[in-house]
Amino acid sequence: MAIEIWDFGALSKLFSGLNVADQDQIAGKYGIASGQEFAGWLRGLNFVRNVSAHHSRLWNINILERAKVWQKDNDWQMQNNARAFYYFCLMQQMLTVICPNSTWSNRFKELLATFPENGAVKLSDLGTTENWQDWNLWQ
Repeated sequence: MAIEIWDFGALSKLFSGLNVADQDQIAGKYGIASGQEFAGWLRGLNFVRNVSAHHSRLWNINILERAKVWQKDNDWQMQNNARAFYYFCLMQQMLTVICPNSTWSNRFKELLATFPENGAVKLSDLGTTENWQDWNLWQ
């Protein structure tokens, strides 16, 4: 019950303090080879959360707490872990496990479709790759 009132940073620190075997078991539920890699995901997601929570600019920020690029397949390897879009991909990957019926991916795609691109502002500054919507993760 105490975990329900913790912030995301505290949860990330708790995970980092777990035994390696426990970390690996939790990471395995998300299809990740090691708990150490999953801990990196949590640190990166915590950074994105903090930027967002403090109403800072996220669309072209350089992520300082970078997760290792997941080597699952080519689509993942093409992502830039210094940009926020990579962490939105991580969120979507986690949601496919936590809540397979979530419609968050649809709402996210709809939101990005409304992004007003011009010469100075590009969606690619967020870290999107060409045809990212066609990637299995976003279907």
